[in-house]
Amino acid sequence: MGQYEARRKRPQEISPEEDPRPPRRRKRRRKKRSPVGIILLCLLLAAVIAAGAVWFWYTGEVNGSRIKDQTVEVEIPQGAGTAEIAAILEKEGAIGNATAFRFYSKYTAKADGSYQYGTFTLSPQEGYHSIIRDLQEVRQRLETVVLTFPEGYNAFQMGDVLEEAGFCTREEFVTALNEHTFDVDFIDEVGTDPLKLVRLDGFLFPDTYEFYADEEVDSIILRMLRNFEKRVLTQENREAMEKAGYSLEELVIFASIIQKESASVAEMYNVSSVFTNRLAAGSEYPRLESCTTNNYINDYIRPYYEDNPSQEVLTAYDTYDRSGFPIGAIANPGADAIDAALHPEKNTLDGDYYFFVTDVEYTHYYGRTYQEHLQNIEKAKAVNRRYGIEGLVS
Repeated sequence: MGQYEARRKRPQEISPEEDPRPPRRRKRRRKKRSPVGIILLCLLLAAVIAAGAVWFWYTGEVNGSRIKDQTVEVEIPQGAGTAEIAAILEKEGAIGNATAFRFYSKYTAKADGSYQYGTFTLSPQEGYHSIIRDLQEVRQRLETVVLTFPEGYNAFQMGDVLEEAGFCTREEFVTALNEHTFDVDFIDEVGTDPLKLVRLDGFLFPDTYEFYADEEVDSIILRMLRNFEKRVLTQENREAMEKAGYSLEELVIFASIIQKESASVAEMYNVSSVFTNRLAAGSEYPRLESCTTNNYINDYIRPYYEDNPSQEVLTAYDTYDRSGFPIGAIANPGADAIDAALHPEKNTLDGDYYFFVTDVEYTHYYGRTYQEHLQNIEKAKAVNRRYGIEGLVS
């Protein structure tokens, strides 16, 4: 019985020294791993692989290793922009991808706007650098014509210059400005109101240009637009536009009026100051009342519509009848007029003026009040009489 009782002794009554069995190990519970980390790791790995694949593809595209060892002949038309050129190159097999070429041209080679027109024989396997270099080379020395467009000329006057030089007629020039498309980055900022007489008037930078004797009208316009982009759309001017609250369309309209109202650069800032005061919120004189807009109506709008323009068109340009700016520019302003529109604070006046009048000698008389303005009108008339002119000149 002693042995039996010993065998049946309860486990808790057996001391560890007496228990012949090895101690039991407690099973540890395995922590469940979250799948999120694994997924993120897989996504990261996939992104790295994808980025590497894209870079490998792009590098091969740029250096020409993905193109067959052959020569390709392409025809680049006059006035073609980078997008059109890239499409031609891709179609002819000179490059593999037009989007990649446009990216490289703009951001790496910085070659936009430097391409020539004509027939080119390219070696695609030499890569983008070689293709761009070839497309920038003038294939032959062509006869050129130098033309100067003075500041303040409108599209009709510029068209007359081109017609006299034998490039196109005035009508062809104006039609192209209104109906054709042009590859410039700011084109979406140009107003398209149907009441505008000439869509791109104000954006044709007045300058001296050297054109090929056989250059087409679209190529001529494109050069002028790109010159505008280069000379006007600087970072400094963009910031000044934003500060002044002007759109690009409003800036060129304002500058065109300043250009036509001013006889000198110094007067541009004074004229700008007067108009800016009139345009200010709560101004007692919210209309510009510029004679130059009426001149534009009489000299260009009425003849364009064969002396029968709609009242809507007349009102759109008449600054005596409407507040704020007219619907479109009345001229193509130069860099000084643009700067004056953006910086009226550079004026030389000694206070806030709301009126001015000029005499035949282009002297400007400024007035703070309408009463002062009436007195200045009489001063201007007195000067004009010495030249046999009765009244004011506009």
